[in-house]
Amino acid sequence: MKKQLLSIIFVILLGFSSMAQVWLTQGAGFTTASRGIMNIYPVNSQVVWAAAYDGTGGTNGCQDFTKTINGGTTWTPGIVNATVGLQSSQITAADATTAWVCMYKATGSAAQGVYKTTDGGATWTHQATALFTNSASFPDAIHFWDANTGWVLGDPISGKFEMYTTTDGGTTWTAVSGTNPAALSGEYGYTSNCAVAGNSIFFGTNKGRIFASTDKGHNWTVVTPPNFTGKNSFPAFKDAMNGLALKYQTSADTLLLLDKSTDGGVTFTAATYSGPVFTGEIQYVPGTANTYVTTGVDATNQPGRLGMTYSFDGGATWHYETNILGNQATTSAWLNDSTGWVGAFNGDATDGLYKFNSVLSQPIANFATNDTALMLGGTAHYTNLSSGKPTTFAWTFQGGTPASSALQTPPAITYNTPGDYNVTLVATSDFGSSTKVKTGYIHVGGVGINEHSSAVVSIFPNPVMDIMNIQGNSSIKQVQIFNLVGQLVFSQELNSKTVTVNTSAIQTGVYNVKISMDNGTVNKKIVVK
Repeated sequence: MKKQLLSIIFVILLGFSSMAQVWLTQGAGFTTASRGIMNIYPVNSQVVWAAAYDGTGGTNGCQDFTKTINGGTTWTPGIVNATVGLQSSQITAADATTAWVCMYKATGSAAQGVYKTTDGGATWTHQATALFTNSASFPDAIHFWDANTGWVLGDPISGKFEMYTTTDGGTTWTAVSGTNPAALSGEYGYTSNCAVAGNSIFFGTNKGRIFASTDKGHNWTVVTPPNFTGKNSFPAFKDAMNGLALKYQTSADTLLLLDKSTDGGVTFTAATYSGPVFTGEIQYVPGTANTYVTTGVDATNQPGRLGMTYSFDGGATWHYETNILGNQATTSAWLNDSTGWVGAFNGDATDGLYKFNSVLSQPIANFATNDTALMLGGTAHYTNLSSGKPTTFAWTFQGGTPASSALQTPPAITYNTPGDYNVTLVATSDFGSSTKVKTGYIHVGGVGINEHSSAVVSIFPNPVMDIMNIQGNSSIKQVQIFNLVGQLVFSQELNSKTVTVNTSAIQTGVYNVKISMDNGTVNKKIVVK
């Protein structure tokens, strides 16, 4: 049985619509049309390998792969030699020259199993010819942790999944001799269906079970998540302990289930979620707190689940990635929240892969100022503390001048009327918006809680030529000079009642001087000539 997850796909959609700048079209280099990307393996931000399959639904297999060494600006296609009639199930790599591909028999007589290249894909060598020789053998997945340590998975033989490990780059492979739970009757795995987190590795089966190993594939446990019995299961783990499993029964299934594990796959609990989840694949985005991605490719049975969805909260809430909604996404691979690729189908050599060109992160608006208590006419300087890499900002300063700003760091805000005022910041990215409101944050009028009367500090001369003298009746800890758009142009740490500041490097103009003292601050304006 051909268990390729994508074997039901016959429709080719050329290009992602409305991609804007979030996705960059990259040419996989395949001259034969309708090549689909089976899986993508990024070694780092520059070196990425990808294996292909025949997206027309043909049965002759596909030996195509492609590789980039410049982050996808150019991809160089190739053929796994001497494998006519085979189809790749998964590709993995150590660097730009060394890679392994797991090949199963589609038609023909070529030997299935593991093929390795050490010359960047120019030539491939069949490793360990004794592997996957049984008539029921079917290589499903492969992973290498480095140039020497690897694992390969095949369907059950004599009641056990056919698995091997290597510690010498595949020169020798050893059958798993540790704990290897018995397979169920009719149980099998899926191509490219494994999740790796450190030394731990997981794979799912058509019977809804999740196999887990904590020692790079030498010993295994197995569990059936709630409601997964007899279903298809696909795992994704963010670390050795925490992960999700996606389940559906048939390619036309409308009910998708998610289960979660917090103990490395020893147990799973049913997870409730809202929003769209797709059936093609589930992946964790490395380096993030809890970001997962699903992709959808089945235009025949799942036409409403094409493209990509994402969750920032560990699978509880899912959102459409609207830039590629409705387009077939065969697979995805991520280095972090700003470096990732999605596979698709090609029309010619100029398309077939898409590189992420944004930040897959939820913005969280936040800000602060030390100038929360001001005298009339005082100014506040705000620091933007937003996280999640927002790209646009909308500030509102109640009672302030200017009353709003779209800058990441707003200009100095002047307050001329007594009262307590709110400050609001809305931070927005391609993947959401966040609002932070600080109520009554700014107090204006008289001497503020943290503000001295300007009489306790004198600045002379003013206008300033090259030297500015500052004298206070208590110790001056810091002097900061801001231009009228709020940019810091000078800062000095001090501990003296009398300070001399050289302003010769400051351009002529009007500036705000913030003087921090033992128990408060003073804001003054100066003119530099």
